[in-house]
Formats: sequence, structure tokens, C-alpha cells
Amino acid sequence: MSGTPSAPTRGSASAPASTSRTTGTTTTGTGTDTTTGTGTDTTTGTSTSTGTGTGPAMRDAVIRLLNCPDSETLLATALDIGLVGIRAEAGAVYLAEDDGWMRLAVYKGMEKEIMDRFPAVAPDSSLPLAVAVREQRPVHGLAEDLLGRYPDLDALNVPIDFVVMPLLVDNRCLGGLIVRFARTSALSPEDDQLLTMVADVCAHRLEHLLVLERFGPPAGIPGPGPDSADREELARRTRHSRRTRLELAMSGGNVGAFEWDIPTDTIIWDERLIRLFGFDPEKFDAHVHTFLDAIHPSDRPAMERAVQSSLVSGEYHSIHRVIRPDGAIRWLEAKGTIERTPEGDPGLMVGVAWDITEQRERAARREARREFVLRVTSAFAAALTTEDIIGAMTGTVLPELGAHAMAIHLERDGRLLLAGAVGYPPETLERLQLIGTEDDNPMAEALRVGQPLFFGSREAYLRRFPGARLRPADHHHALVFLPLTSADGTVGTCLISFDEPREFSPDDQLVAAAVSGILAQSLARARLSDVFRARMTELQELMMPRTLPRLPGFEVAARYLPASEGMQVGGDWFDMMPREDGGASFVIGDVQGHSAQAAGVMGQLRTALRAHASDGYRAEHLMARGNQTLWGLDTDRFATCCIADVSPRAGHLQIVRAGHPSPLQSEPDGTVHELAVPGTVPLGYAPDDRYPVFHGQLRPGAALLLFTDGLVDRPDRSYDEAVGAVSAAFGQWMKKAQNSGPDKPADLEELADILVSDAFTHPGYDDVAVLLIRREPQP
Repeated sequence: MSGTPSAPTRGSASAPASTSRTTGTTTTGTGTDTTTGTGTDTTTGTSTSTGTGTGPAMRDAVIRLLNCPDSETLLATALDIGLVGIRAEAGAVYLAEDDGWMRLAVYKGMEKEIMDRFPAVAPDSSLPLAVAVREQRPVHGLAEDLLGRYPDLDALNVPIDFVVMPLLVDNRCLGGLIVRFARTSALSPEDDQLLTMVADVCAHRLEHLLVLERFGPPAGIPGPGPDSADREELARRTRHSRRTRLELAMSGGNVGAFEWDIPTDTIIWDERLIRLFGFDPEKFDAHVHTFLDAIHPSDRPAMERAVQSSLVSGEYHSIHRVIRPDGAIRWLEAKGTIERTPEGDPGLMVGVAWDITEQRERAARREARREFVLRVTSAFAAALTTEDIIGAMTGTVLPELGAHAMAIHLERDGRLLLAGAVGYPPETLERLQLIGTEDDNPMAEALRVGQPLFFGSREAYLRRFPGARLRPADHHHALVFLPLTSADGTVGTCLISFDEPREFSPDDQLVAAAVSGILAQSLARARLSDVFRARMTELQELMMPRTLPRLPGFEVAARYLPASEGMQVGGDWFDMMPREDGGASFVIGDVQGHSAQAAGVMGQLRTALRAHASDGYRAEHLMARGNQTLWGLDTDRFATCCIADVSPRAGHLQIVRAGHPSPLQSEPDGTVHELAVPGTVPLGYAPDDRYPVFHGQLRPGAALLLFTDGLVDRPDRSYDEAVGAVSAAFGQWMKKAQNSGPDKPADLEELADILVSDAFTHPGYDDVAVLLIRREPQP
């Protein structure tokens, strides 16, 4: 927000101070120069023509330049030789100061209004002079180009041409020589050679003369030695050198500077800051209200508070948005310090400002990526199976990416097999099932190169993979293939499809790489979990009866549904043990916990109960023997259990339970009631527990339901509500069974399937076991 103190920007609230290196009078040839307020006019009474670049004239010009005794005479002579030599009408010389600005040193033939307009030129200006000095090369330009930017300069309304020659010494530029002539044709080779010579010789001679004038002759050469004034001048040069480096750094970093005269409320900005706000440097009025009006309304109060705070602390720091005239919004950061008056009041704030829009956008993108990765990681952390992961991808990743379909292939024995897909029509699913068998397919290519493959358009994909069996769905126009690898090797691939063509930005590629890594690790973990669960489920199924024996006069059906949540299996079980009298003992139970240990305890308890039943023990004593068995296993696990003895002909029931849900009984007309079986503590609490017997009757057509708590233990409803829902389904089916005819009798297996469906059980929440016994109705 400010101009350099020694060279205020045009349009600042304070009048620009004219600056000149040349003062007094300068003699060139035999004429006398008249000093102006902004430079020295070298119009002479007589001049010596150097010709048009001939050899003798060139030598004469060099001799004249080398014989100049001081810098002022040198500059005037160089300008005079240049103008006469190429028959030009006007010119000027600007010198580069230590702060990087070019300031007028001498001119000839130029209109005063032009010189008043350009007493100094900023190093980052777009004027031909600044370009020539900054890039260290000659610059040619037409006046009409400048007229478009400075329409008030009537002096430019003629067909004229400019040539700016940099004054170079090695890799340093001391300033620029400007020559103006009233024609638009290019310079002849002779004229160009002359101007180049004048600039080169002038630059080298000027460097030598400036050193002598500022610091005296070098050591060993007669002349006055350095005194305190010389040392002060050397210190000044050091300070200016630092200012020059600062100016270059600010120019390279696009940092603008500002000054705010607090008592007068006057601000001065340099050209860079003006452009940061989107203003035209030639039209900027430098009013405080212009600055305030550009601040985003939402950020203005905080900025004003920062200003008020700085008046006390002496340090200013503000981050705010500005609204440019074209409507663009940019973020700027500004810092400054307060210089106080002798009385201690705030006098001047000097500071810098720079654009941080890109940094904030990058930070916002990084934060968005971080939050996205955290959401994906959280979603995948709760996914323990491949199906869970596909669900997490569908619910989390696809919406975030703006994608519409996804397919996951897993590696099996060197082949890529489709594990799951969403968003694809049937014909595309068929191709996805076979795509892994193709020799040259995009999934294998992604695994080979080890990084995602991006196809921003359907055409780009088909150019690389034109095969008909590899063709994507008709409405998919952009595709990404993610290779999925973990520390243990190849996991598979993931295809993500988009309905519209798109350009994949670097951010998209970073997100895709992050998803690829998280997905690979999650699938690898899920694959291990799937294998472990499959083995544990097989073990548990081995512990369950493969089939239930037939019981004359009764229908029997049973179901076991393992929990899908968690890596372990549970301890639910059921069994049926026929007796010698034609009846049977029905057992259902649940060992505490979900683990391999729970399943192992369940297997031992089930085996013990079968052995005791074969010895003739009935419900009451069978339960007591089971309790002693569990107590003797020396485990910290308990078990709930319910045993129902059914007589062979009369349907008499003897039921005992240990901490288990009460059985439900339905009459043939669908009336369901919970049996009031006395309850005791679960098995394993004490070795001498006793179990009271409930006596009941199962009439022809009636049914008994034994179940574990997984059927009614749901997080979305109370126990009583769950039991009521099961009772309702039980009764409805019994009514249907009573009304079924002999040509289509009711099948108890149908009721077992209904009870373990999602309508009654909470999928994956707990394992469920049900055991149904229905006495056949009388003919």
C-alpha cells in the first residue's frame, strides 16, 4: 500500500517531488545549458556533428566521451552525440539509483510536460525505459503505444519512434539512453552501431567517474584521502544497496509498499500495490476512501480494529479480502510499523502488502483433502467385510468425488475377479466380470505402473483400450483406475466412473492416491477378516447338528444366523436329542461373548448335554448336569439355556430355563403367549443351582418357539416391542397354517426363514438361533 518515499507514485495524495541528479549548469561544446525543475536541458548553441557512423566520426565520438572530466559533462556529451549522429530530435538519460528507480539526469529537445510527468520510473514499470534497464536490452517503441496510456500528452500526437539503450557495465545496468526521432522506420545498421557504441562507452566512463566523484581516487593515486564525509557517503551507499536488494526482492515477490501519513490521512502506494488492488496506476486517486471501499465488507471491521491496535502497539498486521473493480476477490496480507512524531503521537505508518490468495486456496484444498481422508478413513475403519467397504465407497467416496459408479476387483490366484459394483447396467457388469481375463486391460496396466490411470474423456480411454470387451458403459465419459496394493502384495483394483468428461487436477490425483492407499489397506484387512470369519463359521457349523432327526407327530425347524459385525463368532447353539420313549429334549443356548473361545465353550457344553441326555436325564436334571459341566470347565464365561422336553403322544411339555428368554407358544388360531417359565441365573454361577420345571401342553396344531436373545435384542426398539413383533409374525403364520388345505400344507421352514429375516433381526448385530416345534394338527 505505499510508494517508495523518495519517489511517490503519480496520483498520490501528495505532490510528487521532482528528482534530478543534475543541478546548476552544464557545459557541452560551447553552449550553455539551462537547468529545469526536473532535469538539465542540454540544448546547445553549437554542436559538433559526428556524421552518420563513419569510422573517423566514430573515433572522434569515442575520444570526446573518454575525455569528459565529470559525469554531468559525460551525459550531456553522450546525448548530444547520439542525437546528432542519427539525426534525432530529442532525447534523455536516466540513471538507476540504489533503490532501483530510474531518475532523470539530463534531457535535450524533450517537452517539459513529458519530463514533468516522468521525473522517475519504477523498476517494475511497463515503460520502455524500465523494460530496457530490467532486461538489459535495447527496446524500440512507437509513441502511439504510449499515447493510449497517456492521452493527456499532446506532445505525443506525432508519428515518432523511441529507442532506449541500456547503459551496461558487465552485468550491471547504470541507466538508460532514450533517443526520439520523428519517423517510424527502423534504425539503419550504421545508426544502431553508433547508439550502441555511445551507450557502451558512456556506461564504462560513467562508472569510473562516479567512483572518483563519490570516493576519491583509488589507493596509490595522488589525491585527498577518505575523510569522515567519505565514510558517511560509504555508509549511505551501503544503506541504499540494502534498499536496492529489498526493492528487487519485493519486485520478485510481487510485494507492494505503502505509506500512510496519519495526521493528514494521506496514503501513498507503489505501482505493485495499486495493481494488487486491481486499479489502474495511471488513474488511481490515492484517496483513503478508495482503499476502504475496496476492502470486503465482512473483513472491514477486523481491519479497522487492527489499525486502531497498531496506533497503540506500533505494529500493524491484517489479513483481509479486497474486491477488485472487475469483481474478483483476492486475499491480501499487510504488515507495517508506526513512526511517531517528536511528541510521541502516531505520525507515519510504513508497510508492505502481498497477495496470499493462492496460499489460502492451497491451504483450503489441503484442509479439504485432510477432512476427506479422515472421513474415508473413519468410514473404512468401521467396515470389516468387502461388502461393508463397497458400501462405504458408495456412501462416502463417490459423492465426494462427484462420481456415479464404482467396481472393485480382487486378486485371486493371479486373476482379477469382480468383488462388487454399483452404478453399472447389466451388460457392463458382464464385461466387468470378464475384463480381468483380457491380456491388455486397464486394471492390469494400473497395477503394472503402480499409480492411478486417469482418462478425462471416453475418447481418450478408447484410444488406449479399443477392445469391445473393455468398452465402458455408454453414459460414462471419464474413468479412473486405482491400483490397490498393500505391504503383503496385490489386493486388486478399483474403477471409478463419471457421467461427464472432466479434467483431473493435481488435487484430484492426490485424493485418488489417498483413496487408493486407504482402500487397499481396508480390503486387505477385510480379506483376512473374511477368511477368519469363514473358518470360524465353518467351525461353529461343525458344532451344530447338520440335520434334526424326525419326531413322529411333530414338525421341527431350526435356524442359526451368525453376526456379520465383528471378526469373531458367537456362542449361540441349538440341539434336539431323541429319547427312548419316542419323545425328545430340545435345547437352545447362548455362551457369553463373541469369540473363538465362546464357540469352543459352546461346543463342549453342547457335547456334554448330549452325553447326559443319552444317560436318560430329563429337563431339570439335564440342566443341572450342564451347569456342573460349565462350572468344571474353569472358564470365566457364563451361558444362558432353555430346555424343553416334549412327550411323544400327548404333547406334554416340561421346560426349564437358566437366564434365557422365555419361550413363546402359539395356538392353532394364532393366539400367542409367553410361557411363564420360572427363571434362574445363567449356567456357570454356582455348581449346585437348581432349576424349577414349568409344565405345559402342546395341543394338536399348536407350536413352540425357542430363541436366543439375538432375535429380540435390537438397538432400535425395546425388548417388549421386539417380542411383540415376533409374536405378531408367529401368530399370523399360524393362522395361515390353520387355513391351508391338504393340497398345499403349511411348511414350518417358511416360518423359520421369516423369523431370521431382516424384518425381525438387526443385520449383523448379534447371532440368532431359533428352534420351532409344532404338533401336527389332527386330520
